[in-house]
Amino acid sequence: MRGRTQAAALAVFFVTAAASSAAGGGQTGGGPQPGKQPYAPHLATLGFDTLGPPATGYNSEIDIDAARKFAYVGSIDFSPGGDGSVKAVDLSNAAKPTMTNAEPPLCGPGCWGTWDVTVAGNVLAASEQGDPSSNPGVTLMNITNAGNPVAVSHIDSAEINSPFGSHTNYLWRDPITARTWLFVNGLDFQSIAVFDVTNPVVPVKVADYTNIGGPLGYVHDSFVQENAGRVLSYQVGLIGFEILDITRIVRGGGFGPLTNADVVGFNYYTGTAFFPGVTFPAAPAVTRPNFAHYAEPTRDGRVTWVGDEAGCGEPGIVHSFDTTALPLPPAKKALTELGVIVENPDAPMCSGFLNSLGSHAEPNFHSQFNEYRWTGHNFRIWGNNLLVRGDYGRGVEVYDISNPASAGWVARSHDLNRMVGDANKAAPGRDKTLESYPFIWQATFDGDRIYASDINQGIYVLDLIEGG
Repeated sequence: MRGRTQAAALAVFFVTAAASSAAGGGQTGGGPQPGKQPYAPHLATLGFDTLGPPATGYNSEIDIDAARKFAYVGSIDFSPGGDGSVKAVDLSNAAKPTMTNAEPPLCGPGCWGTWDVTVAGNVLAASEQGDPSSNPGVTLMNITNAGNPVAVSHIDSAEINSPFGSHTNYLWRDPITARTWLFVNGLDFQSIAVFDVTNPVVPVKVADYTNIGGPLGYVHDSFVQENAGRVLSYQVGLIGFEILDITRIVRGGGFGPLTNADVVGFNYYTGTAFFPGVTFPAAPAVTRPNFAHYAEPTRDGRVTWVGDEAGCGEPGIVHSFDTTALPLPPAKKALTELGVIVENPDAPMCSGFLNSLGSHAEPNFHSQFNEYRWTGHNFRIWGNNLLVRGDYGRGVEVYDISNPASAGWVARSHDLNRMVGDANKAAPGRDKTLESYPFIWQATFDGDRIYASDINQGIYVLDLIEGG
């Protein structure tokens, strides 16, 4: 769903959140190599947890601390006094993921909770959205004790120029300087705000960025990675896809603003659809341009994958772009699409499915009726070879992307309901109605394990390798 933060748009909350790796800005391991492992075509479910009390809101973004075997899952709740916590989940026993604590964000009454969670080192950033009266922004937490996040500071809506808060964020820990940087996205009146959060108790704002779309040039997500000594920000939104060279800010000790002069790669393939009358630089055509929703480069930076979001009945599409040989600023490269992953809907419409009951907050909601049921959602790139995608009502999909011009399907799980059922519906303290269809916000990974955040049901632990 497009993440514009007007109240009407937020009445339906199924929007994305960006993911970051446990190290902040790099992928967890090189990933399995296509053709060298006996992949399980239907991902085995190793473990499941409902993420119950004291956290009972809808589940949103998931990020992991791979070294300490913890996951952090956001929670959204529109009910008065509802839960919007960050849930810490112990993953050390794959068969029994266990929630150890739920820490609420620091926005006030009227806040709808945590829409995105990213971690880097001992810092966790939780993006908040809500009514402007709740002062939504970003809560920073200390996760030195991995199982017990502690909120230590709050970046408010005025600091990010966004009355309805932040939809997504990205944390990146610089391996050279050991400084931790926060990129705040999904804002109302600018594109990105950048903070030095090495000391999360005292975040320091260092730069703003407003793209060619102007004050409504919405950036939905960003991803930061170092390539050949340069630090690059890959970002997507209403205008399409662009890459900024941010080395002068994070490595040069400079302050903003970042400007169009810092853009080194672009394909503004959706720009004119949302900004009539604005002239965007020409770039090669892409397959069925739509709202650019999430982007992530391969580990070597040679290819970047961009997932679009579309309405019911349209195929889900993920584009691969050639991101080699990026020039130094202010020069720019018009990025060329190399190939696409096309996910055709199981049916042309989203109606007519069974099990239409929903959760405690929206009893008439069910994933099969949602407008974005077919479009696919967030993904993660595993090294240079695999793409792991949380696919909303389709569950989890894994693709071999070693050939970006012709990606191939590897594995899936459409049946993320086998460990739910009546026993969990009747569990003490639970007030969610658990249904038999998945609705996956995000899937991420560690080793051969995949962790999926189901909006209505909880957290799943899946096994990619046959017999692993």
